[in-house]
Amino acid sequence: MSLLTANRPLAHLTPPSGWMSDPNGLWYDAKEGLWHCYYQYNPLNAVWDIPIYWGHAVSSCGMKWEHMGIAIKPRTDRAGVFSGSAVVDYNNSSGFFSDAVDPRQRVVALWTRNTNGNQSQMVSYSLDGGYTFEEYANNPVLDIGASNFRDPKVIWHEETRRWIMVVAMSQKFEILIYSSTNLTDWKYESSFAHQGCKGYQYECPALAKIPLLNAEGEEIKSPPESNWVMFVSISPGAPQGGSATQYFIGDFNGTTFTPTTPQARFMDWGRDFYAFQPSFNSPNGKDVLGLAWACNWQYALQVPTDNWKSSLTLMRQFHLQKHNTTQEYSELALYSSPVWNTDKLERGIMHHWDGIEVESNSVSIFNMTSGAKGLLEFSMEWSVNTAEVSKADFADLSLYFKGAMSEVEYLRLGFEANAGSFFIERDHSRINFVHENPFFTSKVAVDLSPYSISNGVATYKVRGIIDRNVIELFFNDGAMAATTTFFVSNENYIGWLEVRSSVNKVYKITDISAQQLNTITD
Repeated sequence: MSLLTANRPLAHLTPPSGWMSDPNGLWYDAKEGLWHCYYQYNPLNAVWDIPIYWGHAVSSCGMKWEHMGIAIKPRTDRAGVFSGSAVVDYNNSSGFFSDAVDPRQRVVALWTRNTNGNQSQMVSYSLDGGYTFEEYANNPVLDIGASNFRDPKVIWHEETRRWIMVVAMSQKFEILIYSSTNLTDWKYESSFAHQGCKGYQYECPALAKIPLLNAEGEEIKSPPESNWVMFVSISPGAPQGGSATQYFIGDFNGTTFTPTTPQARFMDWGRDFYAFQPSFNSPNGKDVLGLAWACNWQYALQVPTDNWKSSLTLMRQFHLQKHNTTQEYSELALYSSPVWNTDKLERGIMHHWDGIEVESNSVSIFNMTSGAKGLLEFSMEWSVNTAEVSKADFADLSLYFKGAMSEVEYLRLGFEANAGSFFIERDHSRINFVHENPFFTSKVAVDLSPYSISNGVATYKVRGIIDRNVIELFFNDGAMAATTTFFVSNENYIGWLEVRSSVNKVYKITDISAQQLNTITD
């Protein structure tokens, strides 16, 4: 039995057993008040292998998921229901629905059939609100005779009153754009190709109109600098190694996506964020939310969990905002924040400290063992007096999140002043996989711009959610994010926090808090 049988995350969607990868078809049922998430699923084995199904789970809050079984299955055991998306066909443009089906539950799924070396796009529809699906009789709806043509993401484009599909010609590094009035007849419009970081292949594209906000969180309606975003996942070839999702801000006129600038920017700078998919809709109709696969193809098949593999990230909400990349330059960037309602959780004691002057060789130790179940939220704001930093020093501020049962295992997070980077260190474990797999790199770094600068003193912020074997970090109110998996022994949940520094007079923690969060309640 694996050492990690009991270390299944509490607030991240995992499969009941078997294999999970890309999220598919995320949508919100406004009638029932439920999120529906489908995902790549092999219920027969805890590794990726044909046949591949769509698994299905629902949630009222995006944090506690109820498994609903298999939603779509392949026709044969040698075929695959590969990645895709789901839409709500409110106006019955497809003609699949009678008046008996509530308009808010007219769900149509578009997905890739993989069989006999060919990938084509298929349509299935649901007459029961997304729980079971029937295949369209005239499938496939889009087949160009290609072996790497996959992952359709469909949106409704209000300005032209048409459905828009983005789909990857993966190993030609192209995102093809199609339009339709009925979800079954598709017309080629344009191609978005050879942009950003190509890696080995493009996968899981998405196109979304993202709200544009100012620094106070207010929506900017005029003049919009640009608020369409194209998402493209690549694997392998990401800057941190293996898999990642990049994005491009630009304009979409109903036929063509034109990036404002061609450079690649990445949604998440951890090692475990891939195949991002935004939801088709949201409770208020205009927020953009989504989630990704919390793993990396470099080591996903070998991670040391028993009878199941992988999780999805927390759901996140997104907006565009001006970001000061340097003191003299700012540009529009994608911001994210977790959908995180602690009222849905059983909360432990809130530990809060402020005004900590961190000195060399001193240790601040905080006991959080009470109620430790592996789910923990923390936040920290700190300032850096760079005038006191020697260029020759490794000048770090480090947080050691240690196991309640054994402090030998811990997760180290921290900031280093000369590099201007936050780091994650995940190799302090008794799990052999962590040390033996060369792709499970022990350290990850995230370059940070200051949140603010005053009199030469830079201030930074981080918010983190640790859920048994996955940590999600959000820097400077969501300007950057990093998702990283880690593995420690069975039930050795985090119970201690130690704060250390290698230098004097450099760091001051103006605010730090941490709270254990226990079993998720209804």
